[in-house]
Amino acid sequence: MRGKINNIELVYEQGSSALNEDSLTCSDNLFGVFDGASSLVSDRYLGKTGAWWASRLVSQEFSRNDSSLFELGSRANKKLQLQMTAMGVESSDRLKSWSTSAAVCRLQDDSIEWLQSGDCQILAIEESGACRLLTSYHNHDRETLQKWQQLLADNTPQPREALHPQLVKVRRQMNSSYGALNGEQAALDFFQTGSCSLAGIAHLLIFTDGLFPPGENPAEEPDFCWLADYYQQGGLEKVKQEIRKREKHDPECRRYPRFKMHDDIAAVAISFQQ
Repeated sequence: MRGKINNIELVYEQGSSALNEDSLTCSDNLFGVFDGASSLVSDRYLGKTGAWWASRLVSQEFSRNDSSLFELGSRANKKLQLQMTAMGVESSDRLKSWSTSAAVCRLQDDSIEWLQSGDCQILAIEESGACRLLTSYHNHDRETLQKWQQLLADNTPQPREALHPQLVKVRRQMNSSYGALNGEQAALDFFQTGSCSLAGIAHLLIFTDGLFPPGENPAEEPDFCWLADYYQQGGLEKVKQEIRKREKHDPECRRYPRFKMHDDIAAVAISFQQ
């Protein structure tokens, strides 16, 4: 398979937080990114957050690359539960449990298979320049970001504190209205899996939401074609630079509603021989 790969580009960069809670793996023909969900409690475990642990534990299990993607995801989810138990985490409380999104691809001779859960995405760019997500997109942060916009428009004092009840509400809906690996058996119900031919695909992008195109309207789906266009102009580095530039000029997260000035980024781009 690697004989058909022309180039692999990686971007892995910490955002505004004290830790990079994203993770990335490249294991032979398997490539994946993982985005730990920032905890709503301040607990640390050996100096690291639950989100940091979640993305790394799940990444490590997928990097074994010794079973079906669904089985790897199931094992990673169990590993997460076991580690939370070992560290005394009250995992039945979704505000305290460790959780992560995931997007993983495995390349075969002429095809690609994938597993996706949560915010991470997989974008195929065709030889024509057209692009498409390989899985359905669900924005569980839409309502929260709309509330954030309204709080800022109303000049609400301490808007982040005012937003907290909404964040709690959404987190409690995990593996009910949206998926994430957090040790619960229900997490497996939200795995999106599939496969397709590599025919006509020029590039494959696998990325956490730190690489999502900045958008002014949270009700609208991110413009992933914007991402594809910038990638074709200068690779992942150009995409990252443009996103960081826009974020830098919006430090209060007003124009582009988001939860922090800079999010962590983990991304893999695979280009195929034409």
